Amino acid sequence: MKNKKMKNPLMKRIPKELLGDWRKYLVVSLFLILTIGFVSGMYVANESMMTAADTGVSKYKLEDGHFELNKKADKKLISAIQSGKKANIKQYYLDKAKQKFEKEFKKKFTKKFNAQFGAQLAQAKQTGIYQAAYDKAYDKAYQEAYDKAWAKVLKKINKKYADAEEKYELNAPDFKAVPVKIYETFYRNEEEDYNNDGTSDGTIRIYAKTDNINQACLMEGNFPSKKNEIAIDRMHADNVGIKVNDIITVGGQSYKVVGLIAYVNYSTLHEKSTDLMFDALKFDVAMVTEQGFERLNQTIHYTYAWKYNHTPKNEQIEKKQSDHFMKALLTQTVVSDNEIEDYVPAYANPAINFATEDMGSDEAMGGVLLYILIIIIAFIFAITISNTITKESSTIGTLRALGYTKGELIRHYISMPVIVTFLASCIGNVLGYSLFKNIVVSMYYNSYSLPTYETIWNSDAFFKTTLVPVILMFVVNLIVITKMIQHSPLQFLRHDLKKSRRKRAIQLPAWKFLNRFRLRIMLQNMVNYVILFIGIFFIMVMLAMAVGMPDTLNFYKENTSDMMFAKYQYILKSYEDENGNVLVTKNTDAEKFNTKSLQRKSDILNEEISVYGISDNSSYIKIANLKSLKENEVYISASFRDKYDLQTGDTITLDEKYENKQYHFKVAGIYDRCQTIAVFMPIKNYQTVFDLDKKEFSGYISDSKITDIKGENIATVITERDITKMCDQLDHSMGSYMEYFQFLCVILSAVLIYLLTKLIIEKNETAISMTKILGYENKEIASLYLFSTTIVLIVSDAICVVLGTLVMRQAWKVIMYSYSGWYGYVIEPLGYIKMFSFVLIGYFIVMILDFKRIKKIPMEQALKNVE
Repeated sequence: MKNKKMKNPLMKRIPKELLGDWRKYLVVSLFLILTIGFVSGMYVANESMMTAADTGVSKYKLEDGHFELNKKADKKLISAIQSGKKANIKQYYLDKAKQKFEKEFKKKFTKKFNAQFGAQLAQAKQTGIYQAAYDKAYDKAYQEAYDKAWAKVLKKINKKYADAEEKYELNAPDFKAVPVKIYETFYRNEEEDYNNDGTSDGTIRIYAKTDNINQACLMEGNFPSKKNEIAIDRMHADNVGIKVNDIITVGGQSYKVVGLIAYVNYSTLHEKSTDLMFDALKFDVAMVTEQGFERLNQTIHYTYAWKYNHTPKNEQIEKKQSDHFMKALLTQTVVSDNEIEDYVPAYANPAINFATEDMGSDEAMGGVLLYILIIIIAFIFAITISNTITKESSTIGTLRALGYTKGELIRHYISMPVIVTFLASCIGNVLGYSLFKNIVVSMYYNSYSLPTYETIWNSDAFFKTTLVPVILMFVVNLIVITKMIQHSPLQFLRHDLKKSRRKRAIQLPAWKFLNRFRLRIMLQNMVNYVILFIGIFFIMVMLAMAVGMPDTLNFYKENTSDMMFAKYQYILKSYEDENGNVLVTKNTDAEKFNTKSLQRKSDILNEEISVYGISDNSSYIKIANLKSLKENEVYISASFRDKYDLQTGDTITLDEKYENKQYHFKVAGIYDRCQTIAVFMPIKNYQTVFDLDKKEFSGYISDSKITDIKGENIATVITERDITKMCDQLDHSMGSYMEYFQFLCVILSAVLIYLLTKLIIEKNETAISMTKILGYENKEIASLYLFSTTIVLIVSDAICVVLGTLVMRQAWKVIMYSYSGWYGYVIEPLGYIKMFSFVLIGYFIVMILDFKRIKKIPMEQALKNVE
């Protein structure tokens, strides 16, 4: 009969250790389960919703881009654009000039000829040879004058073409025709009154139902089939409380909401492609029938979507095709006497890309958060095991003397953190696919207008939230345990585990005994306190976000009026109406101004910059010595300065959006009362720089509403809503989550402090027991050990409030740098107090538990270790 192999006796200690210190392992396990579960749920939700979004590109026929024209394109222009070829602009200039020249030259020449040769003509008329003489002289002079005048016209045309050639890069050697298919996607921007109280609640963009391009996913109800039916965006409906079968007012007309939809090209409700943030509260997109579209009265936006005939293989090729297509589009619109109002390829459209990009960054941030927390917990485990090895050094020395190898002991001590992490990871993943996945999905649906999805198994999530945490836990503990276990059996038996010996003890200050005792406790537990400091710092960075974001949003909402130079900015389509009359208003406080958008180009972002031409002695934009600025000198907004670290005297370079043209301006000063990224110059300099007539202007700024200019002549109106909509949306989407996040940080700080203070008390159990033998009461002992930790924690808390805020301020700047616009990070004085207090609240909870733990340490504990 074969002898059974004896099992390793050390294996029996694992369940005993688990039961003996179950509170610690329960806290650690719950912490890991919740963290891993949430991150796993984020990975699963992201993968599932990203797959749904990718599938929707073909399923719902997403555009490759869109452009808007000043007027409706005829069939000839559509056909030309679809060819993807560039038009002959030079020939267009020649034909147009020839037509105008022929029309005007003969009339002007005849008048001048008759005036110059009047006497000779009169004499010829008397002699009876009038007609023949007149014709002969006229023809000779006409041809000479014609050739001379036409030569001047040709010279101007050549110069104009040379400018156009430079602007539009007409002769770019790498240009290739990009054939496309064009679809009409006309819309109207109407006022929405969802509660029917007669007051506008925002803007609703109305599209007619189409099956050819940019379809919508039906989330609830039905698509409209009658002229008084409408389907609106699901996210907007949820945010403002609209239900299926409700009646809403759109452009003064009543519509019945029959469905809730998610347009494939509006995964976020960005009203403009340049908007810093989407607005699901005061902006909506909707679908009506053709008859329902005709019921409305606002100006039609002639927008056209395109699909490439040959789908680009990657984003790099897509960008190149887009650039080629834009050059062709520019030339075709020029020769058709039309103008491009907007051009947005799909890859640059935030309404299409913002949601998926944001979900991708959430996934990356969640992974980093998880791994940082795992490493912190791993170090706490490592310190715990290190203390255990120190306490059990005699036992370890005996086992080593009996023949146990270092590897066996390392495997024994490393098994507990690995087992706990593995079990927590498995449970966390189960919760991630069930509970937490649904929580994350609800968060995304609260912010984004996404289609329906199906849960997809994510192997990457399993690897990142199960194997990676276990590996991190294993590696950190392996390093610490291996270092501790290198001592000889004799050193373990003698409790001689210090690699370096001090020749003399640290000289403490001549303080009272209790204060010196507390200082000694701090020095003995320095490693624990360093980890505590790192943990508090990490928590404080999160608190800086959780507390600072609401403070920032509230600050900008409350101070909006101080950041606007006027209540209304009216941007006109043209300074003249269709009859050529200059558009004027009777509003006495209205002031003419010029504006256009240029770009500040960089590798990260091509940011749109508003350039303003301001009237001298403006009542709204008050800049001292503005009219004395040179042609290349400008003032910039404080937001422009803060975002790009600009100073007076710096030079900024701005580019035309659709032309190959640059402008260089010198910063002459900073203008504070403007939230947008903007540049200001005198209106005369503006007209010179951008080659405008003196009578041309872009619109009016006013503190009162202008009612005597027809809506069809107004391109857009900028009001307080345009400044605050980002704050309103972020507050709605994330405000409540920030409160939960603050609560989470309190719990996290309590868990971290609990684990570390438990280690400190366990490490000093013998000393605490001895003080009890010497007659000290529990309160006095607590004042020694807990007061020392309290001092360290309060100092760490105060320092980390400052450090966490500084880190968050820099992180905020990095985040904002990748978006258009600027909102500076703001935290109120009360915010600092809240951050400091939240960690203290967690500590006070732990102090109660620590005091109970001190009370339970028996006096005989000190006698057990006496040798």
